[in-house]
Order: sequence, then structure tokens, then C-alpha cells
Amino acid sequence: MSPARRINLPNDCPYKRGDEIQFQFEGGSIEGYRHEPLAIALLAAGVRVFGRSIKYHRPRGATCLQAHCSGCLMRVDGVPNVRTCDTPCRSGQVVERQIGWPGSGRDLFRLMDWIYGQRLDHHGMFTSSGTLNRMAMRFVRKMAGFGDPPTADIPRINLLERGEAEVVVIGAGTAGLAASMALAEAGHPVILFEHGDKIGGRLLGRACRIPTDDDRKRSGWEVRQEIKSRFEKLHGIELHQCTPVVAVYPGPDGPCVVASNDRETISIDARRLIVTCGAWDQVPLFEDNDLPGIFTLRGLDRLVCGWGVVPAEPILVAGESDEALQLALQLSLASVELAGVLTERREGELVDVLSKAGVDLIHGHRILRARGGRWLDRVELATASSTEPDLVLDCGMLAVEAPESPAYELAHHAGCRVEFRSASGYVVVTDENGRTSDVRVFAAGHCAGARDTAEAMAQGVRAGLACASKLEGTWRRPSSATAKT
Repeated sequence: MSPARRINLPNDCPYKRGDEIQFQFEGGSIEGYRHEPLAIALLAAGVRVFGRSIKYHRPRGATCLQAHCSGCLMRVDGVPNVRTCDTPCRSGQVVERQIGWPGSGRDLFRLMDWIYGQRLDHHGMFTSSGTLNRMAMRFVRKMAGFGDPPTADIPRINLLERGEAEVVVIGAGTAGLAASMALAEAGHPVILFEHGDKIGGRLLGRACRIPTDDDRKRSGWEVRQEIKSRFEKLHGIELHQCTPVVAVYPGPDGPCVVASNDRETISIDARRLIVTCGAWDQVPLFEDNDLPGIFTLRGLDRLVCGWGVVPAEPILVAGESDEALQLALQLSLASVELAGVLTERREGELVDVLSKAGVDLIHGHRILRARGGRWLDRVELATASSTEPDLVLDCGMLAVEAPESPAYELAHHAGCRVEFRSASGYVVVTDENGRTSDVRVFAAGHCAGARDTAEAMAQGVRAGLACASKLEGTWRRPSSATAKT
């Protein structure tokens, strides 16, 4: 398995490295770049174990790189449980892992996993003696936390006075941007909340492709740049980046939306709400699927193609979608070593291009288990009906595709109807124009069942236009709202 390395970023890459800086990691100095997330800089420096699981102290590492999982939690400047995948590098930062003894890198409590390999029921242990049970429970409670309390002063967050808005849109991905621009072009002011520091959602992926009317497919980066240029020219969109919405409460005149960042908490009473929260990446079920070195497709895309960091090689890509095959192709074009592509697709343009590029296409197998100690080093494959491996691939990383979980929660909090679908989980129920069971709330994109990025964008446009048609009069928010990026 090769060591971590950096590759050059394409000229049109939306991820931009700033000046080189240094920060402290557990007594040593690590080089990173301004604007680059801490998790990316740590992976580039060869750090592989970011933490440990609470119960069995198994190694944990970054997985989705989109602030949706807990694999990258660390202690930063005395504050525990900081998601390092969306915390930018800053000169002089002090970063530490927070679970394990004497440390997360070499954790003696890892023995728990080996001793209790099948099952550890701490509720049933040491129950024969009351005194012994109380002592055991004190130890369990001490072990159950994520890190020690903060040693730094936590910045005070000021709660703003409640404001009002004609329309609030949650999520600046493809659907959210499309809805916001449709509303702004119809003359309605919009407040747009985005949890990340970049707009575009899936268009930020190198593997994203958008079909055109002439049967051509354009790159997500190209489409994002066009949308961003159009977005910046519009008036009436107030954009709040790095400000996730944490709650939505039904109200008599419309939903109340609460968003928060490290500077302020914002409470907005909205006449109309459009939910475009996307979907959560998942990893499919197989043995040891929690090993560091296993990433979601979009996580690996962001890591390698976006930030230009290759923690280990070769890489195995597993998936059936165009996005999975396109990611493998982009890795190959960037001279990243591939262990192969695990897929059942045998025909198509992408399959032909990968074959001509010399990439091994593996058919008729599934992932049975991952193997490795503190990082993935091989993957065992088996046929669909077999419980024993018949093919073992040495690989340094695995990018694996799984059905996404729609982010329906905020719409559900607002009182909207959701339904369970076996292919993906719960989705927000809408009509063809994005109307939900609440006449004041609309939904679009992957949280409402969109199957791809192009469909999410189309749903966003329809939801924005339907929302605009329901607004009456010339009500405007008291303060002027302009687009900010």
C-alpha cells in the first residue's frame, strides 16, 4: 500500500487551496493549506485513525467528508467533537484525537473488541453484586462519552430577534439553487440557508454529469459555474453559508425556521418554506465496513478529485451508477492507481472507456468483508450465493456505493407527510410541483425522491414556480435582501 500523496488540482476545480500554513497535531507540526479542511490535511499527512468507537474502541476515520457522519470528530483548540471535514485549517490550531488510552493511535482498550468479539452486554455484566455493579456502571459511564469537556472558552452565540421572510429555502444544492432563482426571477425575496461553505451540492462532484438536450453530458463543475454566475447577478436572494438549519416549527401563519452557526442563531417566521436538504450518503452492509479507508463515492470524489489528496493506493470502486464508473474514470485519468471496478454493468460507453484504459472490471461478485488493522488493506469478494470469499483484492482505499437516505427530517418536523420506500427509506411526499401535505411547505430534490441531479434541478424549478404562484401581494421583508456568496 502506497503512502499518502497530493496531486495537482484541475484549473476548473471549485476547491481552491490557499496559502500553506502549519498547525499542531498531538505534539507535532502538520502542513496544510488555508481553506482546506483539517481532515483533508491530516489524511494528506498520513494520519489514518481519527478516533475510536465508544464500546469496542474500533478505529474510526473520515467516511463521507460532508459533515454527515461522526468518523472525523476531533478536539480542536480545546473544543471536543469538532467535525474536521468541514473545519478549515488555520495557522496555529491545536488538533487532538479524543478517545482511547493512552491515545487513539495506539489504544489498549482495543482489547475489548478482541475479548468480546461476538457481543458485549454491559447491562448484564457484574449484576450478582450491587456494589460491584455500581462500580462497573461508573466505569461504563466514564467510557461512554466522546472526549473530555471543553478547556477553551466557548464563544457566546447571540440569539437574533425573530425576523420574517416571504420564502425560506433550506439547502443550496441543485434543487435549492433552482428554486431560489425561480423565485427571485419572479420578484420574490428569498432567504437561503446552506450548511456548507460552497453552493452547488452534487455539482461539486467531479463525477457528476448533467445530460443536455442534444444527448451530450456536461460536467457538474461546468454547470455549477454557470449557475453560480447567474445566481450572483440576481437580486433578492439572501444567502447564509455555513449556517445549518437545526429546527423547523409549525406556526399559525407559516413555519418558524431556526438556523445557527458559530456566530449567531437566526429565527425566521416564513410565509412559505421550500425544503431541499438532499440525501445522506451511506455505506452498504458487509463485515468490517467501518474500517478507516472506506469512503462513500462522493466522499472519495471530494477527497481525491476535489482536494487532490490520495491517502493510499490502489483504490477499488464499487457501484452500478454512472457516477461510480465516472469516478473510476476520473481517477484513472488523474494517474491514480486502481485495484479495479466492482460492477455488474457490462455494456455502455463508460464501460468501454474503462476497458480501453486498462481498468479491471470485476463482475459477478459482491463485497463479503473488508480486512485491515488500523486502515483497509484488502477486500474479500464472493459470488452472490457464496458465504466464503473466492477473490481477494489488495487495496488501500474503497469507494463504495449504497442507496442514499433522503434527508426528510426537517420537512417532517414542519408537519409534512412522509412515506417509506423500500429502495431508499423515508421521503417527503409531494405532487409534481413540489407541494407537500402542508400548503405552506414545498419540497424538491433528493429528499423528495429525485433519482439524479438533473431531476433534482427540474424539481427545484417547479417547486420555486409553484411557490411563487401561491404568494400574493407585494409583501417584502423589512430589510433589503441581496445575493451573497
